Amino acid sequence: VTMAQDKKRDTILEAAQKRFSHFGVAKTTMNEIADDLAISKASLYYYFPDKLNLYAAVLQRIIDAERASEPALHKEKSLLKAIAKFLELRTELIIKNYNILEYLRTLGSSFPPELESIFSAARDREINLIASMLANASETQQLKTKDPRRVAELLIYCFEGLRNSAFKVRTNFFPDREQFQELLKKEKEVATIFIKGLSS
Repeated sequence: VTMAQDKKRDTILEAAQKRFSHFGVAKTTMNEIADDLAISKASLYYYFPDKLNLYAAVLQRIIDAERASEPALHKEKSLLKAIAKFLELRTELIIKNYNILEYLRTLGSSFPPELESIFSAARDREINLIASMLANASETQQLKTKDPRRVAELLIYCFEGLRNSAFKVRTNFFPDREQFQELLKKEKEVATIFIKGLSS
């Protein structure tokens, strides 16, 4: 892959992300994205064989952008503050990309493999991030934990459980922004109970 190809791919992703964000994914066609960029449809399909692949790449771009905030989390001395910040950033990311993420609900429970791999990698990264925060806190005697990764997994599963129960109340439903803020409060409460339990 040449640098020019890389640049072109980025330009396509940026245009797609803008359009998805503004009009929603379902209402956006590959034609419109090609028109926005003044490129041929064939050229667009050369980079992305279909809309699902393009959507997957946009999701990956959003998730990668979140990485930029990770160093700040590691600098935070208090474990609880670091986890709260992590949860806040994640909620901000969801709200900012609301129209793009909302499309996921139309897929129901059968996630295409293109998206499955992105989400399992993102979850692994979150687990590793929290595990390293826990390991740091263990070293500074903030808490006692023998297996930071196992604890991090449990915590992420708790957050996922909270999210699923909040969102399952109505089927085929994507929460609105207020509900995400409400969820954030609950996630922080769970994190507090969890970390206090490990520090006692």
